[in-house]
Amino acid sequence: MNKALSFLLILFLAQITQAQRINPKKLNDEITQLNNEKKYNTSIIKLENIINGKEYTSYDKYNAYLQKSFTYKRLYNYSEALDNLNQALAIGIKSPKATEVESRILVEKLFITFDLQKHTEVDQYLAQIKPENIKLIDEKTQSFFISLLAVLDMRKNDYKNADLKLDQAIQLLEKVSPMDLPNIYQKKITLYHFLSQPKLALESYEKGMYYAEKYKMDLYKISMLESLTKYYVDSEDYKNALLTQNKVNNARTQYNHVNQTGKLNILEKELLQKRKNIEIDYEKKISYVLIFLSMILIAFVFVLVKFHLANKQKNILMQRENSRMRMDLESLTKEFDEKGNEKLYLQDYHLTQRQIDIINLIKEGKTNKEIGTILFISENTVKYHLKVIYNILGIENRWGLKK
Repeated sequence: MNKALSFLLILFLAQITQAQRINPKKLNDEITQLNNEKKYNTSIIKLENIINGKEYTSYDKYNAYLQKSFTYKRLYNYSEALDNLNQALAIGIKSPKATEVESRILVEKLFITFDLQKHTEVDQYLAQIKPENIKLIDEKTQSFFISLLAVLDMRKNDYKNADLKLDQAIQLLEKVSPMDLPNIYQKKITLYHFLSQPKLALESYEKGMYYAEKYKMDLYKISMLESLTKYYVDSEDYKNALLTQNKVNNARTQYNHVNQTGKLNILEKELLQKRKNIEIDYEKKISYVLIFLSMILIAFVFVLVKFHLANKQKNILMQRENSRMRMDLESLTKEFDEKGNEKLYLQDYHLTQRQIDIINLIKEGKTNKEIGTILFISENTVKYHLKVIYNILGIENRWGLKK
């Protein structure tokens, strides 16, 4: 019973120590806010602390790598974004939520290849993504996935389904993440251009820009201006296209993502070197501890061997002493006759009166026949009794009875 309770207690403590320590949504909101404020260095340092923290679970670290990917994606550094997605996958599949992790990484890689216009890879990822994968991702990511499908519908000239999908994405984001609505409205601009509905296209621009400014999302401001520029170019309104492109250039200069990426690369190198130094120090400490433990183990084994040998020698001496004492005791307790033969004490054996009488007569030197006459029994009966007496006393003949 006690063993069972101990096992349950150990299991409970193990679950506590391995319990998820961070809230993914809270972490996402915090990193998003820092990135909106262009505090990318702060974001990376915070995420690196989680990644290198021994108290965090594999699922916690997966979320940290995921947020790092989003940070680099905002700065158009897609190679770093993909690298962090791969690291997120490598550590996330070790968590109890491996299926969720695989689904999310698959969708996020789809988004990056879509942004990079790698159409073959987009098709490959789409073929891998199943409805059950989409159910495992959050509603915000679902809305982005739906809007991507809407763009693919537009490329197939299926504008009706594209419009329905974009409306569905807008409904999801209005509920869970309105700051990301510009992402959908910029696609609405393109859709309404294809449908030759300039009024709705400009309304979509105004709505998207409203949310971008409301939540101070500089990246979305740029993407909205780029979408409007493309709209004017496709509409052959080159005057407005040029004016809008100038706004894009100014916005990009202020955003300065290239410079930010350079700073982050320097920071990453510094953090990597710091991490390596910590690992080197840790390995040194471990090696010292192992050497110390090895020395203790060797000393312990040496003491055990010495103790074993001493104990063995002690046992031998004790056995010899016991044998000697036993022999001395036997020599003291035994009595011998004048010829040196050990005496027999009949009272030490369970003999009948008849057997004792026969023994006494033998000691007097009587023959079997004489004993039979004296005891009124036959000579054969005397021989029988003698045989039994010999067995009881452990002697071979009647001479042993005369001691």
